[in-house]
Amino acid sequence: MSDDQGILLFLGAGVVVLALIAVIGITSGRRKKKAGVASWSVTVDWIGDQPLLSSSDALLNDAWQWKQFQERYPIGSPVDSIRVGDETRTLHISRVSQGLRAGWPLAKAGFTAYFEEYEMSEFPVAFTVKADRGVVEVRLDDAGLTAVDASVTPVFSGPWSTLLFSNGPDLILTNDTGMIHVTLGQGGNDALEELVVKYGTLKQMHF
Repeated sequence: MSDDQGILLFLGAGVVVLALIAVIGITSGRRKKKAGVASWSVTVDWIGDQPLLSSSDALLNDAWQWKQFQERYPIGSPVDSIRVGDETRTLHISRVSQGLRAGWPLAKAGFTAYFEEYEMSEFPVAFTVKADRGVVEVRLDDAGLTAVDASVTPVFSGPWSTLLFSNGPDLILTNDTGMIHVTLGQGGNDALEELVVKYGTLKQMHF
């Protein structure tokens, strides 16, 4: 083989390598771009007469999707054109939260954004419940949540800032005072679950 042929082969191999690198880079970039697209959409939903922004389902523990939701709806930001009764209003984000929406093997979560104009407007309120540890009623107010037994003795209590929940087949509530399991599907317990999701912090304890 002549020196010229060797040089040509070397140059040809270099071109092939560069082409492969370019193709891999483009493919990788497309994958990253696709992965960087929010997988959820948002609609206006309601708790009673209170509007809120609710996402479609996302994979549980997908930190990137949760971060994107928080960045899209930062605390204090205005949201225009929310229909409330007979008027259209601009409301302001007060908090965002996550809650469980589906079970094993592909547990999913939903994201919710709430409005300052309705913050703490639900309280005080109490729910008769079926639960362990003798709990018969759960009481909610601005300060936090208290669960009492039939003698009205507090069994579980604490501020919202320390309340962790998991809303799977039942509603698990936990903090430094212990843990209780509340049966879901009882009359009115849907509202209890919604308020716990709003003011507590999700900790997946079911799956």
